[in-house]
Amino acid sequence: MCIPWAGAGATPFRTWGPVVGDAAAVYGVRLAGRESRQTEPPGTVLADTVAELVREVTALDVPRVALFGHCSGALLAFELAHALRNSGSAPEVVHLLVASQLPPRAAADAAAEPDDDLTRFVPEGLRSEPELLELLLPILAADMRLVSGYGRSAAAPLDTRLTVLYGADDEQLDRATVDDWRLETTGATEFHETAGADHLFGGPTWLELAARVRAALT
Repeated sequence: MCIPWAGAGATPFRTWGPVVGDAAAVYGVRLAGRESRQTEPPGTVLADTVAELVREVTALDVPRVALFGHCSGALLAFELAHALRNSGSAPEVVHLLVASQLPPRAAADAAAEPDDDLTRFVPEGLRSEPELLELLLPILAADMRLVSGYGRSAAAPLDTRLTVLYGADDEQLDRATVDDWRLETTGATEFHETAGADHLFGGPTWLELAARVRAALT
């Protein structure tokens, strides 16, 4: 189950099927306010969004699930992993994969800091499309509000396998800033840097990210 970055929907993960499909079925999360759910108001309470995702995962009726989260979606995936662990009827989380996101403890410390440049979370190819930006930026702002008051709710670390991914050209993150993700699980933790990738893994590095995910799952 793939949870996108702020403002995005399930569409970016359609291209992942041919890359990851022989290792796992790919489900892209479509949160309220985007794509076919455009008429629904975006969520503003993190716990409510996580609870919705728990219901969605449980409805898949599968014995195990891997969770991937990109940027703010990584925090949702992290909280979802804990919520699923605490749910007696939910599938087992066998792998948590996070990309382009500060560790939860650091994210909680930075959560109150305002971000006045939301366009940096927009894929470069869309930044020159004013009509698309007009539609996207309110959703993006709502998603940022969703995690703006983020406070790590977990008491004990997970025990699942963890893979941390980041781009070599990400101006916000590097190996040192993502290192504390390893504190969030007692399971094996791996770190992968992708050459030429920026924060959103734009261009060809998007499918390179998918290949990294597949390799981690296998």
